[in-house]
Amino acid sequence: MTNDEFMSELETALEFIQNVERQNPNKSAYEIANILRGYTRKNYTTRLWSTATGYHQEYIEGEFQGKLNGDVLLSGETTDFGHFLASLSDQINQPGVQWSDLTQWTADHTAWAGDIGSAIIVYRTQYETLAVKSLSEALTRFARDSDYTADVAACVIGSLINSGRYHSVSQAITDYNSTAYSQQVKKFIQQRFDGKFQGNKLKNPAAVEAKMAQVIFFFVRLSNAPDIVASMKDFWQSPDQLKLSNIVQPQRSDILAGTLHFLAHLVKFGGWEPLIFQPYRVPRTKWLGSLNQVTVNP
Repeated sequence: MTNDEFMSELETALEFIQNVERQNPNKSAYEIANILRGYTRKNYTTRLWSTATGYHQEYIEGEFQGKLNGDVLLSGETTDFGHFLASLSDQINQPGVQWSDLTQWTADHTAWAGDIGSAIIVYRTQYETLAVKSLSEALTRFARDSDYTADVAACVIGSLINSGRYHSVSQAITDYNSTAYSQQVKKFIQQRFDGKFQGNKLKNPAAVEAKMAQVIFFFVRLSNAPDIVASMKDFWQSPDQLKLSNIVQPQRSDILAGTLHFLAHLVKFGGWEPLIFQPYRVPRTKWLGSLNQVTVNP
């Protein structure tokens, strides 16, 4: 598909979203985002997603089934739009003090941490029909660049809406799309991980990687609940297909491989200087500790 075709797909998606907003004038951006989740993929409307987002949304079949699924060109880069909308529905705060406010920690799990954690789980469980020979192969398959661009977009656009600057999902997406992705990844790292930049150099990569690692670690630990993984990717048709009862505890080498994979994406698309740092973790935590220096190139 050409860039023009990808752009056309985004325009079509935005028109559809605007129509949904017009049909639901009294609903908040939080409600709209969750309704839109129903037009993505069926696995994004499971009970787990209802718990994570605090909103029950059925998969919408018929004429508009999967209408908002597929890749688009967003902020100049190919983006899994269905994944973006599903993640966005878990980023936006529900008006008032609601159940979803108590599950905000899942926002990372339904975005970047879930993509990386899913790859680790597939590799370590070696589920027969998804068998991969290496963690690198698993990350390539389950944490694609188009997944990461979706994750970054969901986080940044979610923050825009939560700030009160935008009251409609379509307006926030349109604004996000007007800025180059290289600027969006920088904003994402600053907002979510307190990243410090000097020009195109990330000055505190070890601190950023540490925060990423903690979130992925907890996601993988939660993988003993098969619904969590089954809901993340449409490669799995049923939680019963996953044999996770014997999953090992998260390995430090796996977590580091995952965070470096994500950082490589950010360095490449953000136009940053290579990252050279020594990952370090919180003392007295068994799985965390000093590690050898690593380099992350574009």
